[in-house]
Amino acid sequence: MKTFKLLVLATILAAAPACKKKPDAGAPPATDNAGSGSAMGSDHTMAAGSGSAGSDTGSAAMAGSGSAMGSGSAAGSDSGSGSAVAAGSGSAAATPDPDADSIVVLAKHVEAKPDDPVHLRFERFKVTKADFDPNKIEGGKATIEIDATSLKSGSDKRDGHLQTPDYLDTAKFATVAVNIDKVKKKADKTYTAEATVKFRDVTKKYPVAFDVVDQKDDSIRIKGEASFSRLDFKVGKDSKDPKVAPVQPELTIQLQLTLKKT
Repeated sequence: MKTFKLLVLATILAAAPACKKKPDAGAPPATDNAGSGSAMGSDHTMAAGSGSAGSDTGSAAMAGSGSAMGSGSAAGSDSGSGSAVAAGSGSAAATPDPDADSIVVLAKHVEAKPDDPVHLRFERFKVTKADFDPNKIEGGKATIEIDATSLKSGSDKRDGHLQTPDYLDTAKFATVAVNIDKVKKKADKTYTAEATVKFRDVTKKYPVAFDVVDQKDDSIRIKGEASFSRLDFKVGKDSKDPKVAPVQPELTIQLQLTLKKT
């Protein structure tokens, strides 16, 4: 009997492997499935980041996922890089070069607004003539031409209004000409002069002052500020009603220019 039991046990053990379910021939090996699972996990992470791309947090998470994947799929890496660049571009504000030449007009509304004073910047201008000795600036002369059509305020709608006949009328008067002469020394680096401005068939003279902020053998960089009225050049309406004339008549011009001896 004992021998019979041993034979039966041996027969069961021998038949056991044949009872196991054969793997599906179409299914990938277990190790491949694990790899596919990991890849899918990365794809889902990217998708979640993409779905939240409208928010900064989503973009940051997406960029983080792209970085964490490192040498993952090419698409994943590109998406991560793209999000990082876009986020950087959107949040980084351009810093003006303090040494760059500029001409800016400051304007205030009759009824004060949070963005007062509005900065109106001329993007195109040039010094067409500079007749002076950098080592002896007194008696020097300079001519500046400003492209009135290049005036920008940060609002396309407002910029469009400024170009109309009610304001600058740049279709007829595209250039502002400024002639500087009668330069006299006031202090160590401060000078006075007379500025003759021609615009909209009007010629006006203004006393101005400027500082020499940099000096070289053949050029100087000056910085100055002056006030004038827009009504001097028939710009806008002359009214105290903010609905008729929303901008105050008095304006301030700030400039920084490099004058190179011609």
